Amino acid sequence: MMPRVKFGLALLCAAAAAALCAAVAQANGDPASDVLPFSNVYLSIKDPRTSAAGRDLLAETQAAAKKKRPIKVAVISQPSDLGLIQSLWHKPQTYAEFLGKELFQFGHYSGTLVVSMPNGYGVYGPDAARGKPALARLPKPNTSDLEQLGKDTAGAVRQVAAANGYVLPASSSSASGTSGFVIILAALGGAAVIAGALFLALRRWLLQP
Repeated sequence: MMPRVKFGLALLCAAAAAALCAAVAQANGDPASDVLPFSNVYLSIKDPRTSAAGRDLLAETQAAAKKKRPIKVAVISQPSDLGLIQSLWHKPQTYAEFLGKELFQFGHYSGTLVVSMPNGYGVYGPDAARGKPALARLPKPNTSDLEQLGKDTAGAVRQVAAANGYVLPASSSSASGTSGFVIILAALGGAAVIAGALFLALRRWLLQP
């Protein structure tokens, strides 16, 4: 094979490997949109299973799923939870609409989404029409403490459910589920392994006479 052609193919393979890693690395671009396709709860940077409020939210979303009224929740306690779209900080309804559309586009999720921030709540999806007035009547959390914000969010989710004619459990400490954080870490590790193997194979090929 001519050296120039061989070099061109090498560049093409390297670009493909870089694109693969870049696609996976976008998990930090909008963290909730990367976690929620695999989990019902995004609790800032924390695994919801390690938090009492997170376990309550998991229990609520699992109960909603059993009632055929799926709900996902994003608890946004700080600007960094929004990744590259921090312009939506303190705009929970705007972010709920943005995130809900992302989840539908990339994960085909068509259920309800509830978003909380220290200054209020947002809701998107089938339960939004009745859920918005219910959330508007709630006091603003006025806290960036993740555990307290999570508890307030659990109450907000119950209000959305009640406004739409069904009841969710008040609390639970035994909820479990697949952690979106674990899945994302596994995906990042897998991409790194693939890219590394491709690099070694490419290097070996280029060194051949």
